[in-house]
Amino acid sequence: MRPLNLDTILIVRTDRELHAALHGAARREGTTASALVRKAVAAIVAPDEPPRLPAPAGPVATLPMAA
Repeated sequence: MRPLNLDTILIVRTDRELHAALHGAARREGTTASALVRKAVAAIVAPDEPPRLPAPAGPVATLPMAA
């Protein structure tokens, strides 16, 4: 499988809550926010084709957060 050529930038404006939720979801999935956005956009524009995602860069550590 050829590596993805990620040479185009798409700017998406969000509020703080959505931004935090996106990064939280990415952390739980063991991926990046960019990869989750690519997956979501790919699902919208080509629902019959499974989205291609790059492998995560490495293991993700989950750190406890203060309440």
